[in-house]
Amino acid sequence: MNYPQRVVCLTEETTETLYAIGAEDRIVGISGFTVRPERARKEKPKVSAFTSAKVGKILELKPDLVLGFSDMQAGSADGGAGCVVWDY
Repeated sequence: MNYPQRVVCLTEETTETLYAIGAEDRIVGISGFTVRPERARKEKPKVSAFTSAKVGKILELKPDLVLGFSDMQAGSADGGAGCVVWDY
C-alpha cells in the first residue's frame, strides 16, 4: 500500500496525531495555530490559519495529502493540483 509521504496539516490535532505515531517526518506544513507538540512550531513551516491558508505556499510544498477540519477549510488547498484534500 502507498501511504502519503508529504502531508500538510491544517489543524493542530492532525499534527499532534502524526507526531504521536512517529510520522512527523511526513509533515511538510502545519497550521499557524499549532502549539502541540511544541517542537512542531520550530520544525515545520506554517501555511494556514483556521479558515485561511497560503494556498501557493501549500502547493509549493508538493503535498500528496492535505488534512483539514470541516467544510470551513475545504477551499484551503486545491485537490486538482495533484494532492488529496481530506476534511473531516
